[in-house]
Amino acid sequence: MRKTNYVQKFVAEAGLDAALIYCPANRRYLSGFTGSAGYVLITTISKIFFSDFRYAEQAQGECKGYEIIPIKGEDDVLAYLKEKKIDKLGVERDFMTLRFADALRIISGVQILSGIDDQIVNLRMIKDDAELSRIRRACEITDLAFEHVITQIREGMTEAEIDLELQSYMRKFPEVERMAERFIVASGEHGSLPHGIAGARKVRNGDFITMDFGCNCGGYWSDVTRTVCLGKANAKQKEIYSIVHAAQQAAINMVRAGITGRQVDTAARDVIEKAGYSKYFGHGLGHSFGLDIHEAPRFAQNTQGDITLKPGMTMTVEPGIYIPGWGGVRIEDDIIITESGCINLTGACKDLIEI
Repeated sequence: MRKTNYVQKFVAEAGLDAALIYCPANRRYLSGFTGSAGYVLITTISKIFFSDFRYAEQAQGECKGYEIIPIKGEDDVLAYLKEKKIDKLGVERDFMTLRFADALRIISGVQILSGIDDQIVNLRMIKDDAELSRIRRACEITDLAFEHVITQIREGMTEAEIDLELQSYMRKFPEVERMAERFIVASGEHGSLPHGIAGARKVRNGDFITMDFGCNCGGYWSDVTRTVCLGKANAKQKEIYSIVHAAQQAAINMVRAGITGRQVDTAARDVIEKAGYSKYFGHGLGHSFGLDIHEAPRFAQNTQGDITLKPGMTMTVEPGIYIPGWGGVRIEDDIIITESGCINLTGACKDLIEI
């Protein structure tokens, strides 16, 4: 498998004895294991999966090419490392706790802990065909959910009820593994909160309603936002919506392999700034997504935004304007980077919809 071969190559080149991986997303990426507990150990010549009784059979079926070693708990992993005299160990620095790091040194006798996060992050940036297939399906279901929910929204519904309508619809698809506990549904003045979680506010005629939602199919996420108006939109709402829409299109037009996420972010930000609303767009334009809903790189004015875009990266494009006391608008699509542009996986209507 290309993924584990890459890690084995890095282990050898870095002079490590092995790499230990147990962050759920990385563990699944490398081994194919979909359960909630287990440890992957990769050396230059072996691939091992440590599983307790609950997942032993599942690991046998999912972790192709791995030796499955039964354990009762963490102590057995530590004992194995000690027995095999693993002195130099690659670990997930951003995931590991200080307690576990101490246990590796004290109980297992590990002398050197070396971070392998960047290597796995870089590998996960480019999605292969199997990964893209799952992302496409998640996006298809998200589009269908949007088409459904706009037929159900009525004045007097709470944001939480709109959230439930979206969640219930998507759960009908057997390939959907999970969703957020509660989506972002922000209506009226609540829409000024970029992450306004669905609550008790009742939607009223004339409200903008921003819905940020998605689902996970086969481990891979979609992440889409649409803003609609309940009733007729007024002139101010139409103005703000058209600016956000134009900003998103400017960014999508800019996207291609070989440029940076910072450049794409700037393309959208310039549109909003020229319209006089720059202080109301304070977050980055977008982020990668896959096994995690937020991954590297990003469309942003930071170091993750300086990463050069490559074909096979999946990104969100989500400009927004958020005005305290008034409300907000965000439009978000999911795209795949290509050599000359991008493929937009989100088919849900982006024209201003008046329900």
